Amino acid sequence: MARLCKILLAVNTRHPLFHPCLASICLGFLLCLAGCGGGSNTATPTSSAVQISINTPTQVNVPAGESHFFTALVTGTTNGSVTWQAGGVTGGNATVGTITAGNYTAPSTIPSPATITITAIAQADTSKMATATATITIGVAVSPSSVSVNIGGQQTSFNATVTGTSNTAVDWSVGGVAGGNTQVGTIVSTGSNAALYTSPAAIPADPTVTVTATSQADPSESGDASCVLTAGGPSVNQAMQNAPIKLGTSGGNSRDTSAGFCCSGTLGSLVTRGGSFFILSNNHVLAKSDKGTIGDPVTQPGLVDTNCTPGQIVANLTQFSKLENKLITGGSVPLYSAPADTAIAQIVNGQVDTTGSILQLGVVTAGLAQPAPPASTLGVATMGMAVAKSGRTTGLTCSSVSVTDLIVDVGYDASCGSSTTAFTAEYDNQIDILSDTFSAAGDSGSLVVDALTAEPVGLLYAGSSSDTVANPIQDVLAALADSKGVQPTIVGGATHAVSACTGTSNAASYSAAILGVNAPERLRAVAAKENHAAELMANHSVIGVGVGANDVSGQPTVVILVEKGKPVPQIPAMLDGVPTKVRFTERIRAFNASCPR
Repeated sequence: MARLCKILLAVNTRHPLFHPCLASICLGFLLCLAGCGGGSNTATPTSSAVQISINTPTQVNVPAGESHFFTALVTGTTNGSVTWQAGGVTGGNATVGTITAGNYTAPSTIPSPATITITAIAQADTSKMATATATITIGVAVSPSSVSVNIGGQQTSFNATVTGTSNTAVDWSVGGVAGGNTQVGTIVSTGSNAALYTSPAAIPADPTVTVTATSQADPSESGDASCVLTAGGPSVNQAMQNAPIKLGTSGGNSRDTSAGFCCSGTLGSLVTRGGSFFILSNNHVLAKSDKGTIGDPVTQPGLVDTNCTPGQIVANLTQFSKLENKLITGGSVPLYSAPADTAIAQIVNGQVDTTGSILQLGVVTAGLAQPAPPASTLGVATMGMAVAKSGRTTGLTCSSVSVTDLIVDVGYDASCGSSTTAFTAEYDNQIDILSDTFSAAGDSGSLVVDALTAEPVGLLYAGSSSDTVANPIQDVLAALADSKGVQPTIVGGATHAVSACTGTSNAASYSAAILGVNAPERLRAVAAKENHAAELMANHSVIGVGVGANDVSGQPTVVILVEKGKPVPQIPAMLDGVPTKVRFTERIRAFNASCPR
């Protein structure tokens, strides 16, 4: 019978021997034979397909008393439920730790052995299981875990909690230095796992320092807290001000909106020309990347800080240097040559401080940097020069110049909030600052100054997550000459240090790093860059070529910026006897801060 049924079921449904009723009887007979009395032939065809795995990582360290979430993936069935075990115990217990719905909580005391097996069992087929391991370690947690501290002797208390050991003592460090130092701040124990942190006198180049408590019982175990050092922070720059406003503040063209977004940047500084005062910023901040109209209102704060509702009008767009200036190549994303990304807006009487004061550029009082004008004389950016800027998004920040004489391609968005590049502008003789904290979207338009003298050296307009790019201030002012060739001048005062950036910890190292403009070795590097820039920039992976310094010797090199993710070009080790250095970065973009409408 079984043999006959198999033959019949194998017959094509269109064959004369096929009959649906007979086929149904045969199918039932065969299923009964397989599942009802088969002895060694018994099978569970649905459960054999069930598989289970625990998502990686399957080996983790979990501090005593803390938790780790495991996830299990069950396939081959519609029942994805699992049963969790810790140390072979369903749900675990106080000795091995507990687990509920994949959330494992380590015991408060380190067990012996310290490694616990975590098991996930498929409820659809309990013979299918997957395992992971959790090694219980000493736990160290620091509170508060994140804090903002003003510079200049401000103090904050931290506390450490140690689990898994009877020896709860810790050692404290800041920035990896036991007890800290004058650059990152100092920390002293006050007993009972508490410590007092005292901030440095100036903001370091990286304003975020790490406070660490290390277990004395096991020095491999520690806990961290993040401490951001400021002299007032960006909230100062974003706030609505009473007239007359200080600059370095949030602002922009009040019509810089699109269907879904509004945008703004930074009102950088004050300039004068022909007896009138103007706010200096970028074209893409005040003139919407060539799309603005003379007379457009400029407001403070910018739209992104007023829920896209225009604030007080402080100036009106007067003039801008065109970005789509001279076409180099066409295509879907055309490339233009531009002198500078800059614009000016004539101030409304009484709305802007005519001393030229910029937020946080002055002396530090009780941890807060006061407004002050920049110097009225101009500086020239040099490699290693200490620089500062006060801008809408990141406030007052400090760093140093890494590349000069940079030729770079900068992308411009199609509209406010767009992620589509409408065109690219190529600039030469630019300033690059290698830092992931010096600026962010919305800082465009900020005046970049020498931190030791407050002399303007550039106007910030573009960047990536690792770089900030500025037009040299001389090129900015030249691009804004009137019809008679008269250039605007910076409104400022005497030279002075930017106090929040130039504590004793920073000034000496900054000064020692500066390589003079006319140093022969620098001039050789500039000549090599100019000789080879065109051929290097012809490679679509290369977005910039400039002059920097060797990481070890400090000697000038030709720096080639290569876009991350693009094919790495063949770059000679030397160009005209000058060494080269390839550095990877995202594409450089000019963009404001944007906010959904």
